[in-house]
Amino acid sequence: MSAGTEAIPARSRSRRRRYDKHGLSKLRRSVTNLTTRRLDGRSALAVAVRRWKEDVRRDLGGDLTRAQESVLELAAQAWVIVSSLDDWIARQPSLVNARKKTLLPVVAQRMQIAEGLARHLERLGLERQAKPVETLENYLARKAEEEDADAVDGEAGNQPR
Repeated sequence: MSAGTEAIPARSRSRRRRYDKHGLSKLRRSVTNLTTRRLDGRSALAVAVRRWKEDVRRDLGGDLTRAQESVLELAAQAWVIVSSLDDWIARQPSLVNARKKTLLPVVAQRMQIAEGLARHLERLGLERQAKPVETLENYLARKAEEEDADAVDGEAGNQPR
């Protein structure tokens, strides 16, 4: 080697350390890449997400616009992450780091994600919406028309050929 070019030691080119001890980053990456539509429909998670989305859709009156469906999908992704974090946090012996005497960072991240979920739900509307119901007069008129149509069809079928 010449005097001007020295080899760089391998340690100085080390990568940045990743702090994924609780798995939130991995979970967020996988749910964001997959979306809840691509979950295996047979898994307990997929069934829970589908049921949650159906409940929210029913609370909003049933027929959602495309934009509302997009917000619902984002809310479902956030719901999956918050639910998973709640499960992980509940299994921890303590929420306080004993050495540093601080709250675990995952708790603060969970609160941020829960706040985002609340914002998504506010965009959808927090009030339960009733499905549009047909008035009594319209219902009776429609039934009378159906009975008249059935009677006309019945008479046409009884005529000899």
